Amino acid sequence: MHIKKMIFPCLLVSLLSAILLILSPAKPVMAQSMWKENVLGYISSLAKRDGGYGWKGQPDSHLTPTFAAIGILYDLDHLPDKGRKTQLVKFVRTHHPQYGADAIRALLYKGEHHVTYLGAEWKKGSEAGSSGSEMRDLIYQQIQSILWLGGDAGNYDPLVRIWKSQAGNLANYEKHDYPVLYQDMMTPVCRHLLGMEMTDSSATTAYLRSRRRKNGSFNNAPSGDGGDGNVLNTYWSLYALNSLGTKDSLQNETIRWLQSCQLKGGGFTHQPHPVIGVNDEVAYSWAAVKALQLLAAKPANEAACVRYLLSLRNSDGGFGNRPGLPSTPMSTYYAVDALKALDAFSDLEHAKALKHQDKKTKKDFKGLHIYTVQFEAPGVGSPLEAVMLADSLHIQLWGCKNGPDGWVARAQKIADEKKVPVTFFIADEPYGKYVHVNGMGSFGHILDFMSPADVKLPSIGRDPAWQTYDKHYVQPLLRSNGALLLQISNNEPLARMLLDESVSSGGYGAISTIHFDQNFLFWCPYLYQYRYQLPFVALQDAHGIESWWWTDELLGYRTLFLAKEPTYQAMMKALKDNLVVAVRHDALSKYATRILGGAPGVQEYMRSHQDAWKWWGRDSTELIRPWAAITVLRPEDSFEVAHPDQGVNIRIRCWWHASRPVLKTPVVKLKDLRIDDIPVKPRYIEKKDRRGRLADCYYLYPIAKLSEGTHVIKVRLTNTEDHTERVMTKTFVFR
Repeated sequence: MHIKKMIFPCLLVSLLSAILLILSPAKPVMAQSMWKENVLGYISSLAKRDGGYGWKGQPDSHLTPTFAAIGILYDLDHLPDKGRKTQLVKFVRTHHPQYGADAIRALLYKGEHHVTYLGAEWKKGSEAGSSGSEMRDLIYQQIQSILWLGGDAGNYDPLVRIWKSQAGNLANYEKHDYPVLYQDMMTPVCRHLLGMEMTDSSATTAYLRSRRRKNGSFNNAPSGDGGDGNVLNTYWSLYALNSLGTKDSLQNETIRWLQSCQLKGGGFTHQPHPVIGVNDEVAYSWAAVKALQLLAAKPANEAACVRYLLSLRNSDGGFGNRPGLPSTPMSTYYAVDALKALDAFSDLEHAKALKHQDKKTKKDFKGLHIYTVQFEAPGVGSPLEAVMLADSLHIQLWGCKNGPDGWVARAQKIADEKKVPVTFFIADEPYGKYVHVNGMGSFGHILDFMSPADVKLPSIGRDPAWQTYDKHYVQPLLRSNGALLLQISNNEPLARMLLDESVSSGGYGAISTIHFDQNFLFWCPYLYQYRYQLPFVALQDAHGIESWWWTDELLGYRTLFLAKEPTYQAMMKALKDNLVVAVRHDALSKYATRILGGAPGVQEYMRSHQDAWKWWGRDSTELIRPWAAITVLRPEDSFEVAHPDQGVNIRIRCWWHASRPVLKTPVVKLKDLRIDDIPVKPRYIEKKDRRGRLADCYYLYPIAKLSEGTHVIKVRLTNTEDHTERVMTKTFVFR
């Protein structure tokens, strides 16, 4: 009797519980698992075979996407099992973009009584390449990733301990020798993460005080220079002060300033009422939310901020850096981390599921062809050899860097006469010029540009403000169908402002990635946030006195674009439509083909049509290039070295291994020379630069008197590396 009485209430409770379970908790549980599943699916799609995570379209991993993936997994409380954690820790330790597995050893020199930073040392063979810039945020990403995974980052202590201020570092390209505030703040931040004592905290505090505005914000230039703060610099400065345990005397002012950075749409921009780069951005929104969190505050319109972050979601599970843009690893990390800081994961649980895009939809490039352009290729020395190289290496557009008056016109005339399908245009780097950005400083190496050959531009001026520079130089450049090229900036907050301004109002038409033996995208990975907003290009940045000695560079990397015809105007349209990729294929890439950038579908199209543009043979290590340049010089060839006063001079330059612009070792030597089948002996000439380094060499045979008619030059060449021989002939007409 008592047992039955007890059973009935229990059954009733169980039944009611089951009904409630069906009616209420199911949707939130399913929704929560769905958004997490989508985000985790996106992270899984970034996994690469080498053990880390990488960008879409790249075959291998990179530290920054790996950092982003680990950060997201940490935020979602979904870190992998012990074995995978160990694998990721190992990857992070051994994959600094520049220093690779030997990062700590490359950066430290352990002497008997001291430890010294060797910024010039780098792991040879790394595609990222060397740099005078100290990208300490990459070390931060290593340390933070290892700590998120529960690993031991103590071996970074000696490196972080010797970090000094970057003030005066030439590679900052700042006229007043200001350090990059963002990078300098990595010292207190990393010391805090490692549990190290901050021995020079008073100096850091004094430096930050000099960079703080009365409204509580921080920026790169001293407050006395004027200009408002920057939200990225403000976040990292507050993080540093918090790490130092310094009491904030401007807390209320800083909160108000940060809240004032919020736009009507809910996202944040880099400062209240900006003049340059008036736009929202997930990085700015993340920095504002995290900075406010440090100050125990939230956005003034928290609900709008959450809605903005949710608007960045994409059907692949990731987040874009602005609404409507494709996902990137870092923009996804910024969005997830900001939502966590706002305790807003529940909003994701209730957000509507996004419809997946039709994967069968393919880009139609019908009617377009693949052409090659070289930006900042040589614009000095021999125009005859430049035309020959353009013809031999299948370069349809040749951007001439810093050439003398008349050089571009002369090269184009030669190309037209010889019916070589190449268009020469201007692609200059104005050395010694700076532009001033309020709150940041005055910067060089960010003023490179391109324009049609016949355009005459006004002077940049002496250290103009960006607004003045834009009005009197950039706008005329744009009206002339030109654009700026961003060569390099290790100052992320600065570059973001200028690139954002260009996206909305014009200015920068492309971002340089592959460059010499460097890849700026690899050691300035913030640039990847512009993957779908601005095209990525390769930048030759030619040095030296002759284009012939730049052949290795012209042969190793280039920019490809899709267009109906190989004209300058068609190339500019391709840049605007992002139908452009930067390509590297040489010893540095281990003869694998690295392709960067392009709108969705462009990379795939380029790869599937590789036979139309590749510069190597069946063997991927066989780069196809001329062994020698045989040039017939006449009195009117005023741009040519050793041009004659009368008759003709025969000049022969052979293949050397060269390194900007120094000749290292000969690969090909002249064995014999014949003119009209008569053996002759040319004179060998060498020229050295002011440092005594070999800068030019050639064989020269002058012919003061020559009969009219057709003549044949025949040279026999020998390869010093494989001992093979080759015969080259050249026919010319003398009148």
